[in-house]
Amino acid sequence: MKMPERVDAGMVAPCGVNCMACSAHLDAKKACLGCRAPAERHKRKSCINCAKKDCAFGQGLDWCFQCAKFPCARIKSLNKRYTQDYGVDLVQNGRDARENMDAFLDAQRARFTCAHCGGIIDQHKGRCSDCRAENR
Repeated sequence: MKMPERVDAGMVAPCGVNCMACSAHLDAKKACLGCRAPAERHKRKSCINCAKKDCAFGQGLDWCFQCAKFPCARIKSLNKRYTQDYGVDLVQNGRDARENMDAFLDAQRARFTCAHCGGIIDQHKGRCSDCRAENR
């Protein structure tokens, strides 16, 4: 799967995870449509039952960073795991997106585009979805 010219903001979860670069989205057999897809189209329980997404949407927010409590305990907990395991700082993603969404999306595209073939780097596995090159 090649990285599109522009990362669609609709493919970024409310918490700041880039769904384009998520292992579940890149799964060729059962590709997830992203956290913002309608619930009936989700295949993963973790996406259907996501407390961060439910919290944001329940408050009428599109993004966790729009909340006065950002970063809350839920985001901090997820951020700890993502920073530690994948080198993805969700709190910083939220701050960057809040400051300038277009620049944030451009940075996400640059970060998760394989330099070898233009495929999408899986943020969880650290390799390209197309050529399988390591990109950590």
